[in-house]
Amino acid sequence: MAKQQDNSPPLLVRDKQELKDLIAERIKRGVEILTIPVTNQQEKEDVWVKFMSWDKVNREIIANAFNQRNHKHEYTYKYKESVDILGGLYVGPQRQKTLAELINEEKEDIQFQLTKLQEFHDVIDHLQYVPGFKPAPLISQKNNSRDGYNNLIHLLSRFHKVARKIRHRHDGRPTLEINDEYDVQGLLKGLLQIYFDDVRPEDPSPSSAGGSSRIDFVLKLSGILLEVKMTNERLRDKKLGEELAIDIARYRSYPDCKDLVIFIYDKDDFIANKHALKGDLERLSVPEFKVTVVINPE
Repeated sequence: MAKQQDNSPPLLVRDKQELKDLIAERIKRGVEILTIPVTNQQEKEDVWVKFMSWDKVNREIIANAFNQRNHKHEYTYKYKESVDILGGLYVGPQRQKTLAELINEEKEDIQFQLTKLQEFHDVIDHLQYVPGFKPAPLISQKNNSRDGYNNLIHLLSRFHKVARKIRHRHDGRPTLEINDEYDVQGLLKGLLQIYFDDVRPEDPSPSSAGGSSRIDFVLKLSGILLEVKMTNERLRDKKLGEELAIDIARYRSYPDCKDLVIFIYDKDDFIANKHALKGDLERLSVPEFKVTVVINPE
């Protein structure tokens, strides 16, 4: 006997005011992404990654706000509806678009999703609410801090292998050479997107003892701070340890982050005793703030 299809309208299972506040926050974040200045290809790609992450979470929030969260319903469908409805109608050779045109198109896509999110916000008060249901957690929330921590350690432990592989390309084409700390950060910025939706680079830490430090990356959803160092002739065991000890003390007051991962790229083997340096720094952990040091290559 065929299962009867449920054609009943979706019912809101999340408190209306709570949902409106959440959507308002998402709209605010979308506007921030939309207004990020974009002047080159790299900035364009960075903004698109932020947009895709933002858009994915929006879809989850809308889908999980209803009792039919495991099925397609009109509100999920409306938000997911593609902006590019005319894309398949064009035939023949196309002129290569300029960077400015491509940037403008992506801005229009972001604005399109922002408009639909605002429309959903405006209709919430008119939806039928049924208390007693517990909204499903977001996928991004299911990837808890331990998952993020383990993925990050695995990624950092293989960084040198990746850096060596990308040095050799077909026909001697240009590639990324890791010559200083900025090169390390640049490659890591791309690799982190594999596991993390919300990667915030160069975030200032709270002031402490009259000074502050700039944290290289904040993985906000996983509660992880990531500090990056690359050794050189002037930055070896003693000086490196002293600098990082000061930074650790400052980073402890960073809100909502309980893990600090320090990645030291020792490409040219400037650290005489890696085990001792790692142990000295990790002993600066406290119960509410764990310090983990990854030195690669080991």
